[in-house]
Amino acid sequence: MTFPPSTPRRVRGVAGSAAVAIAAAIAVTSCSPPPPAEEPTGSAAERAWTIAVGEHPLDQTIANVYALALNSRDTLAVVQTSERRPAEAVTEGGGDMFIGRSMALARQVDPEGFAELEQPSSSQLLGVIEDGLDEQATLLEPSAAVLGSSLVITSVTAELNDIATEGEVDDPAFAEACDELRIGVRPNLPEPEPLLAEVYDCEPAEIVVAGEAELLEGVITAELDAAILTTSHPGIQEQALIALTDAERAFPQEQFVPVVSAEIAEEVPPVATELAQALNEEALVTLRRLTDGEQGLSPQEAAEYWLVQEGFVAEPEDWG
Repeated sequence: MTFPPSTPRRVRGVAGSAAVAIAAAIAVTSCSPPPPAEEPTGSAAERAWTIAVGEHPLDQTIANVYALALNSRDTLAVVQTSERRPAEAVTEGGGDMFIGRSMALARQVDPEGFAELEQPSSSQLLGVIEDGLDEQATLLEPSAAVLGSSLVITSVTAELNDIATEGEVDDPAFAEACDELRIGVRPNLPEPEPLLAEVYDCEPAEIVVAGEAELLEGVITAELDAAILTTSHPGIQEQALIALTDAERAFPQEQFVPVVSAEIAEEVPPVATELAQALNEEALVTLRRLTDGEQGLSPQEAAEYWLVQEGFVAEPEDWG
């Protein structure tokens, strides 16, 4: 089945990177996808499974990916923003399903087990979660994508400091230049200064803590020399920044993990596993680009376009 080349009517007013990503998403998919996804309303919504999720736009988009795909398979589901601890979301009546990140979930379901880990890998985090969940909840297959971190710099910074443009943070040239660099980090990174010093022999001139949007702007405007961003951040590609990989895993590596109530675990359709396998690094970059900026799509809209692109649901009739 080939979709029309034009952008769907609903999003023709969207500008910038979101519009580019949406246009790219209208591509050739499988011949006979399931019906279009429809969010349950009225009494149907009251019977639907609730998928609890935090407030981050990417997390909410992933939750809507699951909800819409489940709805297209006659398994009613609605997304519900939850401020509760992830472990409580399904184990204490907070919802039927929870979508979250393995780092936060491992820390909360088994604080002692998590504390014993040093530079935990994604597989170690999943092990802590499985050990920490009680009989009321079941861990489903995590996303194929592993959320890592990259230290990003401009080509100018790389040239001035003889840093390889396709390298790693452990590049000796980076360590040599580090004591003069102002490096921005996300608030959720665990003690970045000692990690940089111990793992990469880097003692920056200054550490600035800010959100990723501010960090990206800081690097672009040269207020910062470098920033540690999640590898899936669309701004890395859009601004042609150089991303030095965290080869020594100084910073967290985690995945999106679905957790369901044990009461419904056997009723979860196979599409949940298919979604997890399809949610790779490229998919996360696409979803973030769709929702990025003031003119980006809502998490539900972005989820729908990605599902259509990947052949999980049919193209809605009103796309024109």
